[in-house]
Amino acid sequence: MTDVRAATLVLLAVVATSAPAATPHVLTVGKVARFENRGDAARNGGVVTIGRDRLLATLLDPRCPGTSTVEVEAYLQSTFRDAVLAHVDLDCTKWSAKGAGYRYADPSGTVRAIRYGRDGLRIEVRGAGFTPIAGPVGFVQAQLQVGDEVLRARFHNFKRNDAGRVVSRKPSAAAAAGEAGFWDALSGDASSEADEQRVVRNLTKAVRRDPRDGRSHFLLAMIHLYRFGQQVTRFDDVSAAARADLDAANAAFASALPLLWDEAHASGDSRVPGFAAAAAYLQGIVTQDAARRAQGLADLRQAVEINTFFNVFDYIPVLQAVPADDPDFVAIFPDVNAYLSDPATIQCVISQPEICGNAGFAPRNIFGSLTLFGDLFAKVGNQTQAQFWYSLAGVSPDTATWVFKPALDDRVANLAQRIALYGDSDPTNDPPIIGAGTEACAVCHKR
Repeated sequence: MTDVRAATLVLLAVVATSAPAATPHVLTVGKVARFENRGDAARNGGVVTIGRDRLLATLLDPRCPGTSTVEVEAYLQSTFRDAVLAHVDLDCTKWSAKGAGYRYADPSGTVRAIRYGRDGLRIEVRGAGFTPIAGPVGFVQAQLQVGDEVLRARFHNFKRNDAGRVVSRKPSAAAAAGEAGFWDALSGDASSEADEQRVVRNLTKAVRRDPRDGRSHFLLAMIHLYRFGQQVTRFDDVSAAARADLDAANAAFASALPLLWDEAHASGDSRVPGFAAAAAYLQGIVTQDAARRAQGLADLRQAVEINTFFNVFDYIPVLQAVPADDPDFVAIFPDVNAYLSDPATIQCVISQPEICGNAGFAPRNIFGSLTLFGDLFAKVGNQTQAQFWYSLAGVSPDTATWVFKPALDDRVANLAQRIALYGDSDPTNDPPIIGAGTEACAVCHKR
């Protein structure tokens, strides 16, 4: 672990001194992205448009002395990484008030024009400062940051997705409402039972209207998987309601997977197979279906082969659900350990802040993930490594505002007892790995 500890010193400095990530708000209504790679720097670029989204009802003034930034990125199939295609700190003098909104104009800049109003948002990027989009992609993302507020849109459903053009499909009203509600639930902004049922209804409506809407199928699967996790602290004591959510998640994943990932051509969003396999494995655990469980584990292994960098995290439900001496745990823990022993895993907090840091849709990702890593090593009886990861989780001043910090404090104070419970002969008293019950997803996603 020497290399990891060296990389950790870099991370400690970054995390301890960095400012909190800006707050992302998800734009979903009427969103369309069109990007072209014509082999000509002057013509490469694209346009992102958003409709009359609820988040545009109140506008932020981007004019001087304010600050604003545009960023466009893509999750590249070729690298399984986020690539920033353009990051531009906008010249505040080029903003002007126009009607009930604002306009930005810079005919020779990378960001050529912005229309920002209550009726929508339109961003055009082009020219030498824009890296040509190297499709196919898993998703494209564009955002406008004004001050500390980020207006962000992601695009997953595509009409065309290749090296020449990436063009997304416009979501239905139900799909847009379902996506917005999904992120409200995960962030804790609107996570009541009524809120979550509304998300389910909207996404169900969206896929009935358009069975080819892979993103809505996927989000429907994920909201059911989230609801399952929120209800379960022990996998040998799962209510009928939780089982129903898990069944619904697996059914939705079965529809989403072929729409978002083309296995024959290894094309699309490479992260989706991992989520689907994890849900299938959990269904095998809950129903005590050995064949389903074995197939889920095999699918997980295949998903990790496809995209190790992201999909190794889909092993976590296995490590949560079974004891440390279970053959499934024994089989995959070395892969997870090897991943955590790779210095690049720590450094990706800096190199891939949206995946590994707090800059993406998981604003508490660092704290939740590091605590999770500590739990895994506690489960296998490695006190030194557990202490290492727990200490790292608590190094940032921002950890004090993390709603789950008491769980981290308890682990630090009672680590020896925790390891003893894992090590005795009674698996029923094993402490849950973080992410069970009300911690599910929330440890990283709740603001």
